[in-house]
This record gives sequence, structure tokens and C-alpha cells, in this order.
Amino acid sequence: MRLEPRHIVTWQHSALSVALALALTLVLTFFALWLTSGQPLEATWQVISYPWQAKTALTQWGKALNPALYLSLIALGLSIAYRANVWNIGAEGQFAMGAICAFGAWLLFGQPQGSWFLPILLLAGSLGGMAWAAIPATLRTQFNTNELLVSLMLVYVAGEFLFYLSNGPWETLALQKPVPTQTASLPESLQFSAIFAKGPKLHWGLIWGWIAYGIVSATLVLTLLSYRLSIANASPRAERFAGFSPTGTIWIAFLFSGGLAGLAGAIFLSGDVGFLVEQSNFLRGYGFAAIAIAFLGRLHPIGILLAGLLIGYVVGGANWLSAKGLGDDSDANIIQSIALFCTLGTAILVSHKVRWGRK
Repeated sequence: MRLEPRHIVTWQHSALSVALALALTLVLTFFALWLTSGQPLEATWQVISYPWQAKTALTQWGKALNPALYLSLIALGLSIAYRANVWNIGAEGQFAMGAICAFGAWLLFGQPQGSWFLPILLLAGSLGGMAWAAIPATLRTQFNTNELLVSLMLVYVAGEFLFYLSNGPWETLALQKPVPTQTASLPESLQFSAIFAKGPKLHWGLIWGWIAYGIVSATLVLTLLSYRLSIANASPRAERFAGFSPTGTIWIAFLFSGGLAGLAGAIFLSGDVGFLVEQSNFLRGYGFAAIAIAFLGRLHPIGILLAGLLIGYVVGGANWLSAKGLGDDSDANIIQSIALFCTLGTAILVSHKVRWGRK
């Protein structure tokens, strides 16, 4: 068996890749649950059908669509960086700093109770992600450091900073008495309400997030930004000949990716959690999974959206399985990993075809 590059790539090849990824995910998920769960058939069926269960359908669709938004939003920002050959893999830390800055803005403004502060909360989250992404951007442009290593190390710095704040100074700065290792919750007026009365997981933060996704996607597709990124990916010399600054492109890449990751963190804080807690309970790995989503979507907004919805569906099913008592957190992590590996592994069939026998 060998792989040969395709001369023409069509949408049927992408559809075949996705279908094969789904089939492999189901087979390997059943095998994993057969080893770890007492009811592998029931557990696998729950992973497949959880959003369609009539009594809890709206809530379960929230479990699928919420992760899909965060994954897609972060991956879209990362795709801008990767198109320019800028390797930002620190979106998890920028996500955390977005949530920290959003909550910090609420404290800084005197803990307002009105919903008028919600746009400021989201803006603070986006600016927090940008500020955290500006650190590797500065080190790359001024000292030519490796942005891949710097952005990755800053993830753990942001995680420890989140742990310090939620266990230290911000425990005592809230209006309500917090439980241990947790800040107080944001007031209800600053937490995204449910779109449907019976579906608390489907909140209005999704609308804000998808609007931001649409605006950035339109900017990427309809302006010179896409052309600039493709030139930057070729070489800095070609970029200069085209009249663009390589340093400016690096800053654009980091600020877009950091800002969208920070916005996702602020929406997650306000819509899903409502408070800050140490990193092991707050961070869900969206920043790292979004790296795979960006490449799975071939760095295109539509492809990223479809990939985010697919992985979000699987992530929601894995979490629902844990909530139903048919598996634990380790099973959920295994299923998420299986979905990512199967989807990435079959993506090669989009650009290559399988040949059998000798050349």
C-alpha cells in the first residue's frame, strides 16, 4: 500500500475523509468502552444520540454547540497565524488570560450589577488574550526567539496565575463568600441567559461568538489580509516585495489569534461557568484541541466551522457519558482523543489517494 498525491481535490474527497473518521471513531470508541465500561453498547449509543433525546434535547445540544463555538473561534484565530507561518500554540493560555481579564475588569469597575457591562466584559477578555499573545510577538520580532516554545511555556504561566488568583487575592475581593479555591460568581445580569427557557446550556454567548466568527471570517476572505498571509507564508523577502512588513504580519497574526482565544475565554466565563477556579477545573483543553481543528479545516473558515461542529459533538457526547454514570472523566478524555486522532489521520485522504501493489 502506498499514498500518491491527488492532482485534483474535490469536496467528495473531504466528505469521504469525514465519513471514514466518524466510522473509525465509533468503532474505536466502542472498543475503548468495552474495556472500561460495563455497558459498552448503551454507552456508545449515548455518545451518538445524546442531543436527540426528547426530554433533555436543548440542554444536550448546548453540550455540543458550546464546545464547538470555543473550538471554532480559537481555531479561526490560530489559522490566521498559521497561514502566515507564525506558530502560536499558546491559545490555551490566551483563553485563560481572557477569562482572568474579563473577571478582573468586573472587579476593577467596582463589581457592577447591570447588564450594560457585558460588552465591556467581552472586550476585556479579548484584550487580555491579545496582551498575552503580545509577549511571544515581542520576543519574536525584537529578539528572534522561537515563538512556538515561548507561547507554549506561557500556557503554564497563565495556568499558575489562574491558580494563584482563585486561591489567593480574588477569594476575598468578591461580594459573596466564595467556596474554597473559587472566586465568587458574576451576578446573574452578567451571565449569559439561556436562549430557550428549558435549555440552560444554550446561552446568548453563542450568538455573540458566532457574530465575531462571521466578522473575522469575512475580513479574512474579503480583504487583502488573506493575500498578505499567503505572501508571508512564502517568504519574508516576497512579503517585502509585495509592500508588506513581515514584523507587522507577525503582530497581526498574534493579535488576531490571541484576541479570539481571549474572547472565547470571556464567553466561557460568563456563559458556562460564571466564576474563576483553579486551572485543573477551569481549563478544558480547548486551546490545544483548536490547533488540530485549524489544520483539520485546512485553515479555511468554512472548514474550521465544520471541523469544530464535528469535534464539539463528540466532546459533548463524552461529557454526557460521564454525567450519565456510564463512564468517568478518563473515558471522556479517551473518546475526545480518539475523535481527534481519527479525524486528523484520515485527513490525508483529502490530498492523497491509496494505491495497492507495486509501482
